[in-house]
Amino acid sequence: MKYTRPPKINAYPKQREFIDEKSRYVIVEATTKAGKSVGMLIWLLEQALKGSEGENFWWIAPVSSQAKIMFRRLKRFIKTKPFISTNESELFIKLGNGAVIWFKSADKPDSLYGDDVYAAVLDEFTRMKEDAWFAIRSTVTATKGKVRFIGNVKGVNNWGYKLARMAEKGREDWKYYKITAQDAIDANVLTEAEIQDARDVLPHDVFLELYFAIPNQSKSDKFCFSFEKKRHVGQTNEMAGYYYLSFDFNYNPICCSIFQHDHQVIQCLETIKLPNSDIYKLCDVILNKYPNKPFIVNGDYSGIAKLGIVQDNVNYYQIIQSKLGLRDTAIQIVPNPSLAENQVLVNGILEHKTVILDEHKAQDLIYDCENVSMSNEKKIIKTDRSDPTQQADALDTFRYFLNTNFSGWQGQQLRAA
Repeated sequence: MKYTRPPKINAYPKQREFIDEKSRYVIVEATTKAGKSVGMLIWLLEQALKGSEGENFWWIAPVSSQAKIMFRRLKRFIKTKPFISTNESELFIKLGNGAVIWFKSADKPDSLYGDDVYAAVLDEFTRMKEDAWFAIRSTVTATKGKVRFIGNVKGVNNWGYKLARMAEKGREDWKYYKITAQDAIDANVLTEAEIQDARDVLPHDVFLELYFAIPNQSKSDKFCFSFEKKRHVGQTNEMAGYYYLSFDFNYNPICCSIFQHDHQVIQCLETIKLPNSDIYKLCDVILNKYPNKPFIVNGDYSGIAKLGIVQDNVNYYQIIQSKLGLRDTAIQIVPNPSLAENQVLVNGILEHKTVILDEHKAQDLIYDCENVSMSNEKKIIKTDRSDPTQQADALDTFRYFLNTNFSGWQGQQLRAA
């Protein structure tokens, strides 16, 4: 089987170096879009080309959709070669020598046990559960297979960061590499203008992690790591214009935050939390506190689903619309975002916009911004509803409001009714 490494790979010294590394375990912390995934895809293909009938080579991504991306990318790369067959449903590519490259998800680590694997790549490993690494280590035990870890830095309180530091200290048969945005610029992979644009619009800590592999040391486990009480808490004054009501539909408590903006300043006038209550009573409270005001309604997208039905075969937003006497256009709901994207959005707004949470009436949101934490799997910790730091109801209203009205905030005006 004739194979020639792509010229682009050989022309990128930093990439070629980690591909050709002989150590059994290699960790690459790198800027986003610097070629780490493509480089390791080539490495895995080259390992499989040295294999034989029945030998398995694995690409593992955090979720199946990411695994499919790399499956299709490799399939496109070798589609003209006569020595492969592919399986779209099970995501594998079989080479002419009988070796098989599998593309798998780390979402359910227990499903990764059992097979013998001759080489593996953990793509975006800092976004995986540690149990996935435990499973992969088991699969390469009999084969003495090689393992490659690639990803961005995601704080310091996670297994991936700690493993990288172990490799960086020089553990035997482990090797550590770091590729920054400047390395990618020097190799003509990224441009100065693109990096400057990212610097301008992303939270500073997120930018440093994504583009320079510098972890956020102090607030890495906080969802609102850009929140600063001195900067974001103060006195608010009602503005002319719409009052944005953002709802979270937990029963205990049910919650709504009231926001306003003037395209320059974003205010949270108040967060209302009612324990052991319902949407009818919450609407009554809002009407009492804000009579004859023009409302725009945002909130949890699940409120339009069957699980949100409460009385009379209507959903939460139909009740809100009826109780508050609103037009259809006042109900502005969008699907809940991925948590990772939403965290970047929230912290980008906190860092680059003027945001004021009322020092007296938005105490619940202030508390959430200071205390709500992320797990190592980058999910909001909500396992114990009796723990106020794990409720996050007020924070959820803030997230929904920003996602609906600010998802394209860079250079765009906020959505108007």
